[in-house]
Parts: sequence; C-alpha cells; structure tokens
Amino acid sequence: MATSLPTGFSVSIDPGGLRFSAAHFITYGGSCENLHGHNFHVRIDAHGNNSDDELVVDFVLLTRLAQAVCDQLHDKVLLPGKSPVVQQTGENGLVHVRSYDKYFVFPEDNVCVLPIANTTAEMLAWHVGEQLLATLRETTDISNLAILEIAVEEADRQWGISRRVLRDDR
Repeated sequence: MATSLPTGFSVSIDPGGLRFSAAHFITYGGSCENLHGHNFHVRIDAHGNNSDDELVVDFVLLTRLAQAVCDQLHDKVLLPGKSPVVQQTGENGLVHVRSYDKYFVFPEDNVCVLPIANTTAEMLAWHVGEQLLATLRETTDISNLAILEIAVEEADRQWGISRRVLRDDR
C-alpha cells in the first residue's frame, strides 16, 4: 500500500552544491561491476506540519547537516559493510576487497565502509537519510516531521530514493 502524504507543509532542498564525488561498484545477478565513479547529487524533501516558528525544518540547518554527510563520502571509495558477497580485510594500511571475480586493493584512508549491503543509489540515499536524521535529532526538535525523503542522483535523471515515514498522520 502506498503511503499518502500527510496534510501539512513541505520543504524541498536541491542546492547545486549538495554533491559528493565517489567511486563504487555494485553487485547483482551473481556478479560484481567494475569500479567506477560518479558525481552524486543529493535532494531532500521534508514533509510535516509547521513548527511554532512556522517552519517544517530550517533550510539552512538541513543543508548544512546534509553537506556534512556528503563531505564524509566525498573523494572516497564507497564499500558495503553489510554485504554477504563483498569480503573486506585490512592489512598494513590497505583494504583488500573481494567479490565474485573482482579483487581490489585501496589505501585505508581512501575508503568509506558504509553500513549497507550494496552501494546502489537507493542505499546511498538511505545512508544519507540515516546520518541526516541522527544529526537532526541531536540538533533540533523534529517532532513535526512526518516524512523525510532523500534522493541521490547517480547520473543525469537517474535517482535512487529513500523515504522514511517518521509518523503517520492519516
């Protein structure tokens, strides 16, 4: 059943600078892609009721916190830390990665291991959302938010989207 949007307000944040460049590969259909890179772009949509200040969420705060998440991913090789088909070991400052017929070795400081099973655009959107929600909860009252949607554009007009229903107003 599709989730309908609650009655209320929305903010959409799609600044041109909310980006990160990173390398990744995905696994699917019993194989592992070649390592490749993208200039990822992030869009955020927040839905809910206005706060006492008549805001769903502060644009500036949301952008700043999302940029901090993007900065953690920028110029890194993104690896899935929860994949059953990607094995990683560390040795002498290097990360050795094996998946199906592929073998990669990366300097440890060039790698960002994420708590996801695959580095698809959808799962990158989920990760950005998880990090963003954690810092929002530490920073401000988000009890008025009903839905937070994060979209990660991997290539022109190709988006992976993660939607979190934080409360159901139906």
